[in-house]
Amino acid sequence: MEGWMIVQIVISVALILVVILQPRKSGVGGGIFGGMTRADRSAKFRALPILSKLTVVFGVALMVLSLVFSLLLVR
Repeated sequence: MEGWMIVQIVISVALILVVILQPRKSGVGGGIFGGMTRADRSAKFRALPILSKLTVVFGVALMVLSLVFSLLLVR
């Protein structure tokens, strides 16, 4: 179990670094409340820049690991 916790910590740190490294948008606070339009959400995953892809991958991995840990702790 400790090994998986280390994996979760590494994924968390990687997610933080990827988010910090992303370039800023021109609007100062436009994306605070999810400023995406419906057309933006329908864009394909292949069209995203590499840092955005890494953000999605690390975010999903962190969420899945957190759910697995919570299920294991309940049992």
